[in-house]
Amino acid sequence: MHLSNNSILPVYLLVLAAVGVLVSDAYPPYLLVVPNGLFVRDQCGSIVVGLGHIDPLGGGLNNQFGLDFAAAGHAWTKELCEKDSDGDGRTNGDELGDPDCEWMLLGVPSRTESITNPGVNNNFPVICLF
Repeated sequence: MHLSNNSILPVYLLVLAAVGVLVSDAYPPYLLVVPNGLFVRDQCGSIVVGLGHIDPLGGGLNNQFGLDFAAAGHAWTKELCEKDSDGDGRTNGDELGDPDCEWMLLGVPSRTESITNPGVNNNFPVICLF
């Protein structure tokens, strides 16, 4: 079944609000200003609440996407969208569901599935322990 962006919007906003409460220690405002920021999964399928950090739970050192995000003024810009922060051959926008770099704050990204972390190169195999 395929849902249009219009039918997903109420659910998307509800999930944004609910998850924002759950991850209040992981800079949720930052997760809200990138497309699908609350729905990024790591290579093992776990939600990444520390998007932009080396530790997927947040805190500590930033990964390259976090550094690029900071350099962009903590905003989703066309330049940040078009960049490939992790060097895996996919733009940040493609990884976050905004391949055309058209997403606007509080909007629904053009893609909400197969979202990957723009701060982790997905070309390397990973061993998932759970």
